[in-house]
Amino acid sequence: MQKPFITALLLAAALGLTACDNEEPQGKVEKAKQALEHKSEQLQEAAEKATEEVIEKIDEVVEVREERAEEAQEQLDEIIHESEEAQEKAKAELDDAADTSADTIENIKQDSKETLENIKQDAKDIIDAAEAKLHKATEAE
Repeated sequence: MQKPFITALLLAAALGLTACDNEEPQGKVEKAKQALEHKSEQLQEAAEKATEEVIEKIDEVVEVREERAEEAQEQLDEIIHESEEAQEKAKAELDDAADTSADTIENIKQDSKETLENIKQDAKDIIDAAEAKLHKATEAE
């Protein structure tokens, strides 16, 4: 009788171990499934975080680009303004030079006229003096 009891006990132990073995792979599968889900969640969170970081970097780059564009526009506006001022100054200087040249030419003309009149008058006076001397010389003879 002991043999059937030991056989039954061994059979029960074997069935128990088999049942434990069967539950263990299912537990491992369940654990692996949970671990996979956990890793998936971690990867999704990491991807979302990386996406947020990329978006932040893009926003920073856009902001820097806009600031640089504004600075460049301000510099361009300043250069244009300075160019316009330089152009106006050059025009004023040219106008002044033209006026000065015109005044100088007018003064030279006036001086030339006066000099020519003086030369004419001096020549007339010399001729008149010479005629007077000649007339005196001819009268004296």
